[in-house]
Amino acid sequence: MKTKNVRSFNIYHYTDYRTLLKEYYAHQKKEVPSFSFRYFALRSGVSASMFKDIIEGRRRLSLDVMQKYAAAMNLSPKECEYFSAVVHFVNSKSNDEKNLHFTRMLRLRGNSSIKFISDKQYEFFRYWYHSAIREMVTLSDFREDYDWIAKRCIPRITSAQAKKSVEIMLQLGILRRNSDGKLELSNAVISSEYEMKSFVLRNFQSEMIGLAKDALERFEPEEREISSLTLGVSPTCFSRIKERIRTFKEELLTMVIEDSTPSEIVCQCNFQLFPLIEKKSDDTSEEQ
Repeated sequence: MKTKNVRSFNIYHYTDYRTLLKEYYAHQKKEVPSFSFRYFALRSGVSASMFKDIIEGRRRLSLDVMQKYAAAMNLSPKECEYFSAVVHFVNSKSNDEKNLHFTRMLRLRGNSSIKFISDKQYEFFRYWYHSAIREMVTLSDFREDYDWIAKRCIPRITSAQAKKSVEIMLQLGILRRNSDGKLELSNAVISSEYEMKSFVLRNFQSEMIGLAKDALERFEPEEREISSLTLGVSPTCFSRIKERIRTFKEELLTMVIEDSTPSEIVCQCNFQLFPLIEKKSDDTSEEQ
């Protein structure tokens, strides 16, 4: 049996190797009905049971096994490098590592026609000041002066960063120019317009949490509101708290939308709820 050359299967569409392998198998099976787990195992030299364990999430894909699969799939050197980047990306534990390998994936994608998060969409959520400048545009005294914008940001950014931020938001449709050529917000909804990967949003959240930490020393108490609670709750209560936080976020957004007074402040409001201890084990037996 000859496998179809995988160039008809666009590997650059994928950012998760489990989905990649699962859909590669389905693609080959559709094109060549006799294609099987056993046949792919023979071509790759890796057991069929391992392939199933990997695509079903019971095992991680190692680089050694990836190389064997790449050879069996007839990948080109560039496709093989992309496959390697995907493996590193999925298996990375820190967001910094994921950023590194995701950037590599974007570079290797080149001008692929597959719809995928662009470098500009990626960068918007990577740096905190994009959303700050977006809201700054609504201020009554806003000036499209990049030095002025940079100096208004806390912490300070460079005028070059301010200029690039505005350019990115114009290209993404987050900002637009009115009939007088002045910047204004568009109606684009950032969170739902693009299929953002969770790690990209974690970049944004991590940046904002870092700014909150710095705010303890940067601002006087009357300029900020920072408090915390440590609670012991049931799983049901934990879920109810999460839901109340979501509801409160909607209330805040409604409050801002209904505020007819000109904006003078751009601020950040974070919400964090997370466990401080490990979950109770299902195994209730005690060690003797």
